[in-house]
Amino acid sequence: MMAIGRREFIKLTGATVLCACAGAVGISGYSTSPGVSSIPLAPQGSYRRDGSRVIVSLTAADRLNSVGGAVRFTLDGGEDAEVKIVVVHSEDEAYQAFADRCTHRGKELDYLSEDKKLQCRSGKAQFDLEGNVITGPAKSALLVYPTRREGDQLVIEVSR
Repeated sequence: MMAIGRREFIKLTGATVLCACAGAVGISGYSTSPGVSSIPLAPQGSYRRDGSRVIVSLTAADRLNSVGGAVRFTLDGGEDAEVKIVVVHSEDEAYQAFADRCTHRGKELDYLSEDKKLQCRSGKAQFDLEGNVITGPAKSALLVYPTRREGDQLVIEVSR
């Protein structure tokens, strides 16, 4: 067995502890870091555009079956730019849909289900579930799309 000195032992254990701490912070901080969304993408085929409406299958987008669940998806805008949407199941039978862009600098949103609010990925602007600004720097409300449930489908009106 090879013996190591006190100095080498401290270096090795210090490096090990540092790596373990960095890994733990990386894992626990993953969903709230500014570059990573806490809202998963809706499964392929769980939504479709039908003219001015988007039809979301609540069976296929199963994260929306539980209160506190949320999904995001992107619609091909055709001649227009693509449309990014966040859908939140905030309470029994209550669903909200928002344009997935902060009104300050256009960053994507995260859903803080325990606080029932949306937050810009930068972590600075927050919005209530009516789309109103709670804290800045955003000055204007989010674009909110009307929703209604029809059986196992959620209908979102994307143009007015």
